[in-house]
Amino acid sequence: MKKFANLAAGLVLTAALAVSVTACTPTKNNPAQAAAQSAHDHEPSTTPDGAAVETVDGAEEKKNMVVTEDPAVTVCVYSMKDDHSGLKQNMDTIDGEELDAQKLIDKMAELGILEKDIKVNSFENKDGVLTLDLSSLEKKDDRLLLLAISNTFVQNYDAKTLKLKVDGKEVGEMEFVKKWKEISADQLK
Repeated sequence: MKKFANLAAGLVLTAALAVSVTACTPTKNNPAQAAAQSAHDHEPSTTPDGAAVETVDGAEEKKNMVVTEDPAVTVCVYSMKDDHSGLKQNMDTIDGEELDAQKLIDKMAELGILEKDIKVNSFENKDGVLTLDLSSLEKKDDRLLLLAISNTFVQNYDAKTLKLKVDGKEVGEMEFVKKWKEISADQLK
């Protein structure tokens, strides 16, 4: 008798599950279900503050969506390790819709790589050759710092080389160093 009760309960459960799955699945052949779904789609929903919002599968929200965040560009900035033994890579963002040399220099200053208040006198990107003229650079003899600047600009601008100048005087022309993880300050001297 117990086996029969368990079997009957299992059959009832299976039938209920089949009906619920069928009832929840929208079909084109069921006009009553389509009408109910259409009425449900046009019901107003509420926002957290209790205001009613009418929605049709989220389309109205997407159409009226306002982006509240300012646009930003993701950049890769190279810096020196704390012990000045090599380079490390940082991912960050700069404000704006496109990459800007002054904002990239400002980001390097914000991260403590460069001194504050360095201005970009001029910047040119011609056929993958970048020319960057900075207003000042206290440590222009620091090869590791120059490598950090070079890798930062060459990678972000997808360039071949960087010609770096400080107040119009050429400091050097550098390429991206792919093995930046393996390089040490001693190797650059």
